[in-house]
Amino acid sequence: MVVSPAQIALAVTIVAVSAIVWYLEGRKQWRSRLEARFVYGVPWGTLLTVSIVVGFYLLAQSGLRHWSEPVTFPFITWSYFYPMGQLTAGIAHGSPGHLASNMAATLAFAPLVEYAWGHYPPGQSSSRPEADAPLEARADGMDSDRGLLARPWVRALVVVPVAFLGVAVVTAVFAAGPGLGFSGAVYAIAGFALVVFPLWAVVAVVATGTISTLGQALSQPVLTATIEPGPPGPPAWAGVGFQAHLLGFLIGVVLAVALLRHRNQRRSLERVFFATVLFGIAQSLWLLVWSADGTFVRYQAVGVSMVLTLAVLVAVAAGGSDRSLFGDLVADGHGPSRRLLGLGWLAFIGLGAGFGLAAAAVTGLPLGPVALGLLMVSFLLAIPALPSVVRGPTGPLERRQAAVALLLVMTVLVAFPSVPLNMLAVDDTGLEDEVDATLEVDGYTVAYGENVTSGQGPILEPEAIDEQAEDGLDLTQTGVIVVDETRQLWTVGVPPEGLAYEGTETVELGGVGSHEQVAVERTGWDVVGNTTAYAVDLEHDDETIRSYASDPVVATARLDGHEVAVEPTDDAFALSVISDGSSVGETEIPSVNESATVGDLQFSTEETDDVVKVVGTSADGDTEVTVATREEYGGEWS
Repeated sequence: MVVSPAQIALAVTIVAVSAIVWYLEGRKQWRSRLEARFVYGVPWGTLLTVSIVVGFYLLAQSGLRHWSEPVTFPFITWSYFYPMGQLTAGIAHGSPGHLASNMAATLAFAPLVEYAWGHYPPGQSSSRPEADAPLEARADGMDSDRGLLARPWVRALVVVPVAFLGVAVVTAVFAAGPGLGFSGAVYAIAGFALVVFPLWAVVAVVATGTISTLGQALSQPVLTATIEPGPPGPPAWAGVGFQAHLLGFLIGVVLAVALLRHRNQRRSLERVFFATVLFGIAQSLWLLVWSADGTFVRYQAVGVSMVLTLAVLVAVAAGGSDRSLFGDLVADGHGPSRRLLGLGWLAFIGLGAGFGLAAAAVTGLPLGPVALGLLMVSFLLAIPALPSVVRGPTGPLERRQAAVALLLVMTVLVAFPSVPLNMLAVDDTGLEDEVDATLEVDGYTVAYGENVTSGQGPILEPEAIDEQAEDGLDLTQTGVIVVDETRQLWTVGVPPEGLAYEGTETVELGGVGSHEQVAVERTGWDVVGNTTAYAVDLEHDDETIRSYASDPVVATARLDGHEVAVEPTDDAFALSVISDGSSVGETEIPSVNESATVGDLQFSTEETDDVVKVVGTSADGDTEVTVATREEYGGEWS
């Protein structure tokens, strides 16, 4: 990697400007504040977390050798029956841009969380007189009396990164469908920061964009782009993991509120409310998306309403009063007791579960899986009410307690739908029967096929796929299919639209520290008056197979009463001549400026203005028709 003068100049400018501002404006004050909470004034936990995530990308995902083409398939949350994916999806990333955006947000928000937690426990600071002794002495002396968590280096290098990475694992485990990336943890970190430092969290939103821009300018000082079309695909917002983002945010908020309650602290209700609204709108926490049959729906009004409601709950949980929730609504200033409300909530849950079972029985759904799912969600929703019910009669429910309970319920409701979606198992039996050929690479099976029946289904109901197919549901997939039973992986690695647009694609395979590439190439001929006859070849380590060949396609134009069809063969394309339903003969499509004959007909391949076409000529030479043109790539796809 060659460092340009522009990169050096920008790096020097950043350092110089930072030093000047630090020197001229309150350097002692900032240093004192940072060292009061951080060991030597440095957020070590944040830096260690970023190092771990970046190191995973460079080493485990082979990003060091293939920076723009990391290995991703082994690290995705394909199923609960593939534990490695559940543990690694939260720290793996799909591209340099994906990694950079998440790390920029981490660097902006995580120091606020680390500062709130502190390397020194409450009541202890490096700026206190008794803390003037060397750090080692404090750790061996005073800190040892308060336990392991009172040791600054343990708090900085163990607790903080373990908490950040632990939240990443939780958001990955409860992600609805296959997920990848640290963004769930980023939203948790941001949610925590919004509660403890609402104003600084808003500043961090702006800082995230600033850090991203500085990183882009350092890595690519001059960016050159051209106007060019792109392949067809869904809108960018359709691929955002909004469920994992919302779940992460709720987890961060709940943890922050728990810390404030443990320390008997509150925050300004107004500041937390407006900070949550600004963050939620700016960072698309309102993004609620649904897709079906190629149509993508974004529920913007509902999403924004949800963010506003959530902001109220977060604000009350962080800074609400201890007054009775119903204090202003009843004459005596007291509302129902917490135990009574808890019992009411449990009764409501039980009633809902009963209606769910009744609906399953009426509609003919399998009662076993439905009952198990209802039992799990009922138990999780009941957790906030259990302490009040078990402890016996208690006082009125406080506003702050009510807000926390609602946040817990919302967290459960956001997390639970992921459970049935991740209870999947893979069986690739029959894949070879639905495609022309498969390629085996490092435990993966790769093939191209059209309308291939999915080999992934719910583990609780092995016959679910067949039953749903009988009900008319489309459970087939088209494109470059990647299958690995060990990893519970069945997915489309390259969609057909992208391959038809680009012509060539690459599938990145491998494992921890290993990297394998499968080159995919589509070739075809647009048959006049009909569809395209095409084939897809897969190549790996000098081995090439034709994984897919379409059916023959007949041109609408006739030549001396003969029909002409273009047919993919094992390694080329052939022209078949048909007369009165009987085959006259066939020949391989000739190279450019060459010709071939079938019976009395002659076929030649010509190139005009970069367009390659096959022209057929009658026996007397009086009739000439274009049979097909070579499929071109990189232009408009249809």
